[in-house]
Amino acid sequence: MFSIVTVSFNCAESIAGTIESVMQQEYSDKEYIVIDGGSTDGTADIIRKYQDRFSYWCSEPDGGIYQGMNKGTAHAQGEWIIFMNAGDKFADAHVLDKIALYIQEKDSDIVYGDILVSKDGELKLKTASEPCNKQRMYFCHQAAFVRTDILKQMPFDTRFRMSADFYFFKKCYLSNCRFRHVPVTVAIYDSHGVSHTQRVKGLRDNIRVIKELDKGREKIKFLCKLYYVIFWIKMTQRTRS
Repeated sequence: MFSIVTVSFNCAESIAGTIESVMQQEYSDKEYIVIDGGSTDGTADIIRKYQDRFSYWCSEPDGGIYQGMNKGTAHAQGEWIIFMNAGDKFADAHVLDKIALYIQEKDSDIVYGDILVSKDGELKLKTASEPCNKQRMYFCHQAAFVRTDILKQMPFDTRFRMSADFYFFKKCYLSNCRFRHVPVTVAIYDSHGVSHTQRVKGLRDNIRVIKELDKGREKIKFLCKLYYVIFWIKMTQRTRS
């Protein structure tokens, strides 16, 4: 069974689209969990309209998106879990059917696919990389299916307010979890999310992750700093133009 978790906060304009996207999945063996962080803009009222379709939902203040994701994981009963947070959508109604064919092979702990990203008014395919140890995420979190027992044993570390997902997946990779990239377009990614709009803060958090997990890997640390410098130069140029 798949557990689909949506975390939301003050996103009344986008939450219904995400919920409808999940509801449209034709795969039957699934549950849907919605964790709202105590929204004050009417998001909770919209969620309440769908409450009969959820296995669990709540709306209460919390410590941020990763605490909400941990809360959703705690209630998950499925073997696999995916986070389709407010603003994100499944690429089509058959995503879970496609992924189910791959996870039947029992050879992976984390299965991830590709995403569609809106660019210049059009949806562009962004293909994920093969499993590797990079200085940043090499796939989109919204395209990843994780064995639920792994997340229950190793929840998102909320010390990293912007990069707890990067920390989790990097730690899984260094712990020899089995990653598998599959040719499935999983999600339409919402580029207005916090991790995308606050890129500089996110990169600083990424560096904290690398410093902690890549001890003794000086080459990785150097590449991380170089990547950060290049990104900072690009951001400065955009601001001036």
